[in-house]
Amino acid sequence: MDEVAGIILAGGQSRRFGSPKAFAKRGNLPFYQYSIDALKSHTSTILLVTSPILSESFEQIDSSVHVITDQVYQGNGPLAGIYTGMDKQEANWYIVVPIDVPFIQAAIIKQLIDQIDYTKEAIVPIVKGKMQPLLALYRGSIKEIILDQLDHSQRSMQQLHDRINVKYVKMNDEMPFININRQEDYANFINRKDGNTRK
Repeated sequence: MDEVAGIILAGGQSRRFGSPKAFAKRGNLPFYQYSIDALKSHTSTILLVTSPILSESFEQIDSSVHVITDQVYQGNGPLAGIYTGMDKQEANWYIVVPIDVPFIQAAIIKQLIDQIDYTKEAIVPIVKGKMQPLLALYRGSIKEIILDQLDHSQRSMQQLHDRINVKYVKMNDEMPFININRQEDYANFINRKDGNTRK
């Protein structure tokens, strides 16, 4: 059993963006590579959970990353992806990372892992007063709770948090949590030339 496994959520349809966000680029690298690189140093296993339609597009991915697809609960949002990852690889904790955070850094992953508390079932960042449930740690013991929610069409992350013991952690650096949802976001954060976005 792994102590900490990584789950990259790459199953979204990217409707607002207009094309699969995973393959949009920051510099010379696709978004998904930044998520992988942030996890590499701090996890034993990395699981990239995607849709069957996109799975073949990840064939050239780093061989250390396991590409898996949502089968039973496809289309049921992030909880389905988290459950699929948990069901594939047993671990005490799972660090969940979205595919569309191209400014993510390994340091953020370490900060979260350093907050692990076995009296809690999730470690969730709060950035500028906003909860970040999709870049967070979840304990493996909640897998059956997630399954129960999916079976009852309860797809909300907030519903999950209401059922488990969550440790909220304030973080000051907003940049690693910025997700790119629209082409306008891409223009604002990826294409602009100021030093704030060049790490």
